[in-house]
Amino acid sequence: METPEQVLRQTSLLYQMAQKLIEHDDFSILPQVSQMEQETFAEQELRPIVLVRRKWNTAQVVRLFPADRIGTDQIEQMLMQEAFYLRQAKRQNGVRKMYSLTLFIFSHWRSEENLNAIARAGTYAGMGKTTGAVAVGIDLMRGIVGPAPWGSAAEDIGLGRLAELVKVYAEEPDRAENLMRSPDEWQEHLLLLSQEKREQVAETLNPNQKTRGVTAILVITILVWLFGMQYPDEILGSLLLIPEAVRLGEWWRLLSSVFLHYELTHIAFNMVTLYFFGRIAERIFGLPRFMVIYVLAGVAGSLLSVAFSPHNSLGASGAVFGLFGALLAFGQFNRKAFAMTIGTSVYALLAINLIFGFIMPNVNNFAHIGGMIGGFLSAMAVGVPNTPNNKRWLFAVLYAGFVALSLWIALETPFR
Repeated sequence: METPEQVLRQTSLLYQMAQKLIEHDDFSILPQVSQMEQETFAEQELRPIVLVRRKWNTAQVVRLFPADRIGTDQIEQMLMQEAFYLRQAKRQNGVRKMYSLTLFIFSHWRSEENLNAIARAGTYAGMGKTTGAVAVGIDLMRGIVGPAPWGSAAEDIGLGRLAELVKVYAEEPDRAENLMRSPDEWQEHLLLLSQEKREQVAETLNPNQKTRGVTAILVITILVWLFGMQYPDEILGSLLLIPEAVRLGEWWRLLSSVFLHYELTHIAFNMVTLYFFGRIAERIFGLPRFMVIYVLAGVAGSLLSVAFSPHNSLGASGAVFGLFGALLAFGQFNRKAFAMTIGTSVYALLAINLIFGFIMPNVNNFAHIGGMIGGFLSAMAVGVPNTPNNKRWLFAVLYAGFVALSLWIALETPFR
C-alpha cells in the first residue's frame, strides 16, 4: 500500500512528464478524462493524464496511466478497446489517421518480462495504416522505461526526456512547488501552458494584422474586369498576354494580364482563393513582401506561359498559385507552425487545383506552375519578417535564373 507521500510524488511525476510533452513536443492536455475512466479511477490521483497533438491530418494521443492496480491481461484488453475507440474518434475529429501511445506507470518493481509483455500487448492490439494503440511500461522503482514502440504512434515524441525524469525519480527529491501542487492546480497550470503554446503557434500567422494588399488587388482586379466588360477591345488589346506581342517588346503584358479575367466564374474563383489564402500570406510576410511575391509570381507564370504555350492568356491564377508557393516557403521557415495550422489545407487545395487544371480544357497550366515556382523562390528570397534567412541571395539568384531561362526559351524557340 502506497503512503500519501508516495502517491503525491508519483502524481507529481506524471504531471511533470505531461509538462515536458507540452513544452517540447507541442501536445495539449485535455481538461477531463473520459466517462469510462472517471468511473474506473475514482481517486483523482489515479486518473490518467491525457494529451493530444494534431499535425497535418494525423492526431496523436498520449495517456500517462498509473498502473499499479492492473495486470498485463487487463492492459491488452484496454489497448484493444482503445484501438476501437480511435476509429470512432478519428471520424469525430476529422483526421485521416489517429494513434494512441499509453505509458503504463508502475511505482512497484515489475520484471523485464512484464515490461516486454506490455510492449507486446500494444503490438498485438494492432498498428493499422490509419489507427493504432501501442504501449510502454515504466518501472519507477528501478527507473526503467520499457521497449519503445515502433510506428506512427510514438513518432516525434521525446521519450528520452521522459526517461530522464523516470531515471532521477528515485534519486532526487521533487521541487517543493511540484510536491505542493494538487492535481487540480497541476491541471490548471498545464491547461494554461497548453493554451500559451497554441497561441504561440497561432501568432506566427499574425491573425490580427490587416490585409490592405489583398484588398487593393481585389479592388483593382474587379475594376479592370468591369472596365473590360464596357471596353473589351481597348482593355484586352492593350493588356492581354499575347506571346508574339511580348516577343516584340510589350513586356508590361507579363504583369497586366494578371488583372484580366474573361467571365464571372473565372474572376470569382481566383478572387475567392486570393481572399482566403492571400490574407494568410500577407499576414505572414507583411505588406511589402507580399506585394513583391504576388508581382514576381505573376510575371514568372506569364513568362513560362509565353515560353511553352502559343495561346493568348489572362487571369490571376499564376499569381494565386504563387501564393501557394509562398505558403510552402513559409513551411520551410517554420515547419512546426505550418504542419499544425495551414499545411494540410495548402497541400489539399494545391493538389485539387493542379488536378483540375490538367482535367479541364482551356486552363493555362504553364502559368500555374510558373507562378508557383516563382512564388516559392521569391518568398524564400524576401523571407519572413524576424526570421533568419542566410540563403536569401541563393533563392534570389534561382528566381533570376528561372526567369532568364523562361525568357530565353520564349525568345529563341517561339511556338509558331
